[in-house]
Amino acid sequence: MVIYTVHEPPNASANRLESAEQLLFVKDGFSWLAALLPAVWLLWKRMWLELIAFMALAGLIVWAFTALGAPDLGNGILLAMQVLFGFEAGNLYSASLERRGWPLVGTVSGSSREDCERRFLEVWLPTRTEIPAAPTVAVGSGARPSWTQTALAQATGMFKRGDRAPAGTEA
Repeated sequence: MVIYTVHEPPNASANRLESAEQLLFVKDGFSWLAALLPAVWLLWKRMWLELIAFMALAGLIVWAFTALGAPDLGNGILLAMQVLFGFEAGNLYSASLERRGWPLVGTVSGSSREDCERRFLEVWLPTRTEIPAAPTVAVGSGARPSWTQTALAQATGMFKRGDRAPAGTEA
């Protein structure tokens, strides 16, 4: 089971389907990349303030424990700090997005990212007042609709029919 927080861009489109394409799903859980290479992860996510704070804290720890004659203890503390950072990386990223104007619009859990996105869109889209027709793909074109387009088309159909629950989930 994975949990994601969902953020909407600061200047979201009035068109709900376009806005749905711009939603950002942030995983809440351990991040191996953030634990192993925190500075690279922070650069990749463009979290400049957090990068400066992390580097300053890491530098202070290395300097202090080297000055005390216990560099191995300092390295152990840095390792523990990186593991803790791996657990908190998603929360830090969510906070950074909110600070940059990306409001939190929801939290969703599921078995995979695709499942979480589908679940969120099934609930979020019907609550919006304007939902234009879903994009269609010609049968003979050889192109298959993406899972996002499929979920959006299903949500649009539910909205038009007035359904409150996805097909197959009624009690």
